[in-house]
Amino acid sequence: MTEPLTVTITYDRKLWRRGMTGWWQSVVPPAPFAQRAIFWAVVWFVIAVLAGAVSIFGVTPGYVVAALVGAGLLVGVFTYLQRTRMSRFWDVIGSHWDQAGETHATFSPDGITLIDDVSRRELSWLAVDAIAKVRGGTVLRSGISMTIVPDVALPDGTDATAFRKQINAWRSP
Repeated sequence: MTEPLTVTITYDRKLWRRGMTGWWQSVVPPAPFAQRAIFWAVVWFVIAVLAGAVSIFGVTPGYVVAALVGAGLLVGVFTYLQRTRMSRFWDVIGSHWDQAGETHATFSPDGITLIDDVSRRELSWLAVDAIAKVRGGTVLRSGISMTIVPDVALPDGTDATAFRKQINAWRSP
């Protein structure tokens, strides 16, 4: 597949949310499990040491437990607020794509052309910083922007893995 490939992309909120994870992980990959386990073991060890240390000053274990419950409550409230803010964020993004309509994307050895009802963007392959697989699509990161190509938008007979392999080949000749 060396000839240009044109696909029609429609906004899919669930895919864009997964795409944001792929966008983010192309910048900051997740740490290996062992590294995360060691990190959290150290954090809890430090909390235990601090809990023991404050008992020297006459603070009873009940206060330490109350402080930990309070910290957990704050984390829960933050998580709830973050999720509701992100939901509003995706509503705003979705309203843009409702106005923009379908995006016609052409991928070729020269780069990417994206045309919708409100804009036209052209990217050379040098502008594409990362290409990541997400469940149901492919994310292309360019700076702080991303383009998500749903697997279902690929032409019949075009495999998503082969698509990513081809655009990676065009990206790094």
